[in-house]
Amino acid sequence: MDDKHDVRSAAALLGLLQQFTVETERYVEAVSNRHHLHRTDLSALAAMVAAAREGKTMTPGALGAALNLSSPATTALVDRLDRAGHLARRRSEKDRRQVHLEMTDSARATGSELFSPLAGAIAPVIDALSPEELRAVMNFMQGVIEATMTARNGVAPTANHRME
Repeated sequence: MDDKHDVRSAAALLGLLQQFTVETERYVEAVSNRHHLHRTDLSALAAMVAAAREGKTMTPGALGAALNLSSPATTALVDRLDRAGHLARRRSEKDRRQVHLEMTDSARATGSELFSPLAGAIAPVIDALSPEELRAVMNFMQGVIEATMTARNGVAPTANHRME
């Protein structure tokens, strides 16, 4: 392959990644609207799932930091999810001043209902990969995630620019 072809292939791959991101956002918007959830609510539940997967406890402060929300916006989010029955607040056994956030069975059921169709649609694509191809794709995606995080961390925030 010549350099010109490599550049076109890289640009095409970046275009596909961008299109995947757009289509994922469209899917999330569609299921959010259908289930009367705010986009931030779904992001919060996803952050809580990720924390649980890593064996970490989610606190309001950690949730706000994960979503780049101000303290008042985080409180409103947690209150909204609590009222909807998607999370429960629990006092820490070690430090009663600290509040831990836990997803409820209702949140897990809603999450499954929302994202099982997407997972079901993507599963055959993954299943069609050989073990070597799957390893290569997983390594690639991990690298893309890390590169995206590096780029995000390099973006200087403007003064007092936290989402409300």
